[in-house]
Amino acid sequence: MALNIRENEPLSRHTTLRVGGPARYWVEVAGEAELREAAAWAADASLPLFVLGGGSNVLASDHGFPGVVVHMASRGATFADVGGAYVRVIAEAGEEWDALVAEAVERNLAGWETMALIPGTLGGAVAGNIGAYGAEIKDTLEWVEAMNRRDGKLARFSLADCQMQYRHSFFKTPAGREWAVVRASFLLQRGAPPRLDYPELRARLTSPKPTLAEVRQTVIHIRQAKLPDWQKVGTAGSFFKNLRLDPEDFQQLRRRYPELPGYAEADGRIKVPLGYILDKICGLRGWGWGKVRFHERQALVLINEGGTAADIAQLAHEAARRVREATGLAIEWEVEPLGDWERPPA
Repeated sequence: MALNIRENEPLSRHTTLRVGGPARYWVEVAGEAELREAAAWAADASLPLFVLGGGSNVLASDHGFPGVVVHMASRGATFADVGGAYVRVIAEAGEEWDALVAEAVERNLAGWETMALIPGTLGGAVAGNIGAYGAEIKDTLEWVEAMNRRDGKLARFSLADCQMQYRHSFFKTPAGREWAVVRASFLLQRGAPPRLDYPELRARLTSPKPTLAEVRQTVIHIRQAKLPDWQKVGTAGSFFKNLRLDPEDFQQLRRRYPELPGYAEADGRIKVPLGYILDKICGLRGWGWGKVRFHERQALVLINEGGTAADIAQLAHEAARRVREATGLAIEWEVEPLGDWERPPA
């Protein structure tokens, strides 16, 4: 088969932050066979390869990428009863995540309803273990099929193999980057009640027993009220990861900042909303310079209104410096750098 290869394709056209210089080569693949061919072509040419989905969690360098960017455009999802109330959903990596959530809710399948309106594709969602309002990809994930970029072989990874953590998985480790997510399987439960762990979400619901559709719509309203529309303005959603602290570290920090919120997690650690620190402690909500700034309604979000990737990185560096100065804590990018630069220090 003949690959559709474009040269010097601007990455700014394919990332929601709307920045990025040219990829030396750009290849869009519609399935497993084309992915295998593209990876082999890049290997034969001794070129680095990067697999890109929706571009919603990437900061592409102004200098571009000196290799092959493969855009996963594979589509397709199946829903099959597997006994009892459970339904197995197998979806291709290029499927839009929010569309999958909408279809699951329409079929009265619980598990994804609180993760509505998150941009990007299934492949990136799995690799980043995305989540919202108490739910994460790992909660419903059954297995992942991924292709080795070096030899083109397909392998199935169990949930344990995927090593899911907060906004992290095996596929974001050095070894895991040798693999490209092709498809994934999930188990959703028909007719189960929605997940209502977060007080903010419960407070916005008017029904004592809300439906999955009501929860999804409420999440959409909350996100639209506090987050910018990525289709209208350059943004990657949450630019940084929230903090997860040991209880003693959290209590020590809370002695300095008594209003600091924290939420106990299953592993005993305390999740601290970084947006609170950026806003209430560091005063960064709505602050910025030039054409980049922190969002006026959510300090965890960076907005790009015509700036460069370097501008965004500089603003992120300054935020990290101020958080470290105020709290002694290092913060980590949730957004993944792409291209000709090194990942910034935490």
